[in-house]
Amino acid sequence: MASASSFLEEEISCPVCSEIFRDPVVLRCSHSLCKACLQKYWEQKGSRKKLRTVPAPLQEKLKAFNEVKRICDQTAEHIKSQAQHTERQIKMEFEKLQQFLKDEEAARITALREEEEQRSQMMIEKI
Repeated sequence: MASASSFLEEEISCPVCSEIFRDPVVLRCSHSLCKACLQKYWEQKGSRKKLRTVPAPLQEKLKAFNEVKRICDQTAEHIKSQAQHTERQIKMEFEKLQQFLKDEEAARITALREEEEQRSQMMIEKI
């Protein structure tokens, strides 16, 4: 029984601190360690630094993404600017058309009044 008990203790003990696991972590290789022991090991070895830095391919992808995003932002601004310019042109054209119609209305009303005046004069002369 002593060997079964020692086997069980070995299974639930951290190989670094040799104590029963506190907050155990299972590594990809299936080994288990205390979380604190693992963190301490990484700090001593300076490994989470290599892991914390973004690998070069990801940095390149991030750089490419940021460039595409910048271009998209510029394109969106250009499209917005073009739309605003076109809107101003449309408004100016319609203002010109409205002014033309007002001028045309005034000219026709003036012509109508002149014709009315002439007819009235002709009627007065005939009477």
